[in-house]
Amino acid sequence: MRRIFPWLIALAALPLWPITAHAGSYADKLSQCLIHATTPADQKVVVRWAFATMALDPDVASMAAIAPTQREAINRKAGAVVTNLLAGACSQPVQQALMFEGVQGAQTAFEAWARWAITGIAEEPHVMQGAGALLQYIDIGKLMPLVPLQGLTPDGGGAR
Repeated sequence: MRRIFPWLIALAALPLWPITAHAGSYADKLSQCLIHATTPADQKVVVRWAFATMALDPDVASMAAIAPTQREAINRKAGAVVTNLLAGACSQPVQQALMFEGVQGAQTAFEAWARWAITGIAEEPHVMQGAGALLQYIDIGKLMPLVPLQGLTPDGGGAR
C-alpha cells in the first residue's frame, strides 16, 4: 500500500490537458515508452474514458447519457490500462522521471501520452465527417479579407 499511495497522489495531481509543459529527457523517454507500450485496444479504452469524463461537464452533460455502472466500468478499465503501463511496461522510465525530474516530469510525460491517446479519435472517418459538417456554416466570405494578398505583409504594407 505504501508503494501505491505516492502513485495515486501523483496521478490525482495530473490535469487532463496542460496549459504549457516542458519535458526533460526522462519525461520524453517516459512518454515515448507509454506511447509505444499502449496497444490499440488500450487506446480505445483511454478514448472512452476521456469521452465519459468530458461528458461530466455541465455544458455537455445533457448530450451524453452514461449510466453510473458504465462509468464505473470505463474507469475500471482505464485504471487497469494506466496501472499496467506505469507499473509494468514503463516502470523503469517512470522511476527515472520521478527521480530526476520529480512529479512534474512524470506529469508532463503522462499529459503527452494522454494527448496522443485521444488524438486518434479525430482521425476516425465518422468523426472527420462530422467535423467537416461545420464547414457549411462558416461564412468564407467574411474570412477572405483576413488572407493577405500575395506580396503584401500582414500589416497591410507592400513587400519591400
